[in-house]
Amino acid sequence: MNELINLETMNYILMQPNSTELILLFVFIEVVFWLILSFLLIQFLPKKYLPYKREIFLFFVVLNIGLLFIGVLLTIIMMLFGLSWATHRLSRPNYETVHFEEQVAEFPIVYSQFQEGLLIMEGHQQDSLSSDEKIKSLKILYENNTQGNIARIKRFLSDNSDETRLYAFALISSFEKNLNERLKSLQNQIEESRDQHELEKLNFTLAQTYWQFIFHGVADNQLSGFYTQKIAKILKESQHNPSSFVLLGKIHLFNKELELAENAFLQAIKLGIPKLSLYTFLAEIKYGQKKYDEISQYIVEDEFNIDLRLKPLVQMWSHP
Repeated sequence: MNELINLETMNYILMQPNSTELILLFVFIEVVFWLILSFLLIQFLPKKYLPYKREIFLFFVVLNIGLLFIGVLLTIIMMLFGLSWATHRLSRPNYETVHFEEQVAEFPIVYSQFQEGLLIMEGHQQDSLSSDEKIKSLKILYENNTQGNIARIKRFLSDNSDETRLYAFALISSFEKNLNERLKSLQNQIEESRDQHELEKLNFTLAQTYWQFIFHGVADNQLSGFYTQKIAKILKESQHNPSSFVLLGKIHLFNKELELAENAFLQAIKLGIPKLSLYTFLAEIKYGQKKYDEISQYIVEDEFNIDLRLKPLVQMWSHP
């Protein structure tokens, strides 16, 4: 009889409808309970998981509130999964993708087109190079627009290799032919021109072309003197062109006329040429004049430090 009464009582209790207030109260108590329990649990985490306390706390709260009555066993399983996930994050950090080409483009890097192997071309080991190596080196030298490159190629006109001599001769002939054809074309244009402004531009281009014979070492010492006089005469007709004074300064510097070169460069600056672009020439002039204490004013560290080969020069002259 008692058992029947107990069953009826339990059935009555279970059949009672739940009010909204009771359900909300239950959910509130459940949330508070798991918030407190999760907070307590993360206090006992191993040190290696401490950087992820916040994530693990949220994981516990969401898991237990979402699952509610699944039970302690599932909680333990999910806890092990969460700790494994945290370990995975520790061992596999997120890496930011870096595009190397973009980084290199932003940073000025000095490249060596000749490479160190070409240094032995003019040394006592020159004969040890094969003809192919010499020809490849001469090709690079020809294509590189550097001072005295044709003069260096001329040294191979007496090389012990027939192929090297012929190739050197062909390069020099081609270079001289191009310059002479350009001179002839400019001279014809000057004769036909009637516009004064255009005539000044053509004369300056003509002077630049003559300068190429000297700069690249095509002309020997005797011819270089002839060309410098011719260039100076042409540039006298372009007194308002700042670039003319730059070229005139280079001519005087080539002839070791340091004071005339300095005056020409200073005049170019007065006419609008950026001062920084002529600092290397002015520093060279001060060095030639043995005015060493004035060199530092032309050594701009922000500019010169870009070229790593110039760092010893910066250290030498910037801190006397």
